[in-house]
Amino acid sequence: IVDSILFDTGKATIKNEVKPVLENIALILKEYEELINYAHIEGHTDNRPIKSSQYPSNWELSTGRAGSVVRFVIDSSGMEPSKFSAAGYGEFRPIADNSTEAGKAMNRRVEFLIELIKDDPGQ
Repeated sequence: IVDSILFDTGKATIKNEVKPVLENIALILKEYEELINYAHIEGHTDNRPIKSSQYPSNWELSTGRAGSVVRFVIDSSGMEPSKFSAAGYGEFRPIADNSTEAGKAMNRRVEFLIELIKDDPGQ
């Protein structure tokens, strides 16, 4: 999910207008909870430097954003918190070129990685 939809610049507080979307994601995850082994939420930023009293670097900002999403999804779904983790990668795992504004926008994101339970260990 592109971060500008979820957060204001330099913030990790989820915007009110996007909460219904995250609530829907949480309900879908809850519906399939018995199939989910693990849900890992990753925060990413572009390479534009940030320095604030709350977030001295993009690493802290990306981690804060991932943590906000994890907390919101757990609170909205009632799922077992032990199924979740949050990580921030700052600008160090870009998916696009940080030399353009379009690339920077793509790099500012939160990703959901869902590991499903396998019935057959040989699968």
